[in-house]
Amino acid sequence: MRLAIACSGDRGFKTMSTPVAVGAGLAAAALFAAGNAIQFKAVRPAGHRSLRQAVATPLWLAGTAVLAGGLGLHAFALHEGPLTLVQPLLILGLLFALAAGRFVGAPPLDVVDTSWAGLLVVSIVVFLLTATPASQPAKDLDTAPALIAFVLSAGGVLVCVAAARTSGPRAAPTLLGAAAGIALAGSAALLKVCGDIASKGGVDLITSWQLYALVAVGASGLAMSQMAYRAGPMTASLPATNVLNPVLSVAIGWGVFDERFRTGGASVALEVLSLSVALTATVALSRRSRLEVPLVPPVAGGELSP
Repeated sequence: MRLAIACSGDRGFKTMSTPVAVGAGLAAAALFAAGNAIQFKAVRPAGHRSLRQAVATPLWLAGTAVLAGGLGLHAFALHEGPLTLVQPLLILGLLFALAAGRFVGAPPLDVVDTSWAGLLVVSIVVFLLTATPASQPAKDLDTAPALIAFVLSAGGVLVCVAAARTSGPRAAPTLLGAAAGIALAGSAALLKVCGDIASKGGVDLITSWQLYALVAVGASGLAMSQMAYRAGPMTASLPATNVLNPVLSVAIGWGVFDERFRTGGASVALEVLSLSVALTATVALSRRSRLEVPLVPPVAGGELSP
């Protein structure tokens, strides 16, 4: 199935391939899960090694290389499909994360975990089938909603980081995971814009401010996730990241990129229900994944210090 969906700055329709976007999005989710597990293992060893020392290890760099591969596939998926289609697929990355969790000492999945995983898959499939945006005329990116989204997102990240620095060890990983989720949603929107610009030529991309904004926002998201890994177990940060990233991305796609869902009483009801079930299953799986790793001793300057 191919969708004619607007691309900012274009005068006509941009043809997108839904199957290609879904395939690339799922592959990206798998690589993100593997890369995150590798980096988690690198930054959460026993001992007094600081975060700066951990990110210089070959293991952490290997995880970064895997994440880079996922980023390339993610960019391709966003070029082929809308945010409202691609970003919810990242929720399924939690299933890959549970599999990769064995790498950091998690036990095998039990019957309850498998049931939640199956419910997650079914709910995402239902959401994608009912909420896939319909064809629409080409429109420019809405500047005012984009600025509002930027201000709110930046404020949200700052508030989460400030709260994490003054909170206890239980709340800090969740707050940092929330900050990472907000930043990742913003970087996904910028990645989509940069992919569209790159399709017109490499020079256009290099001279665009969006590329450098993407680097800054993406780096902040990576930093937040590493600080969250350092502050506590993945079970504390994964739910916040995996919920906020797709939810905010869907909101950005709707408000900034003028992406539209299918309408109608039954469609809207199924969209809300399936996404709610998917988010509930995400939180349940994250909490039950038991990727518990003992906290490292505090480093100079506090647990959140690099």
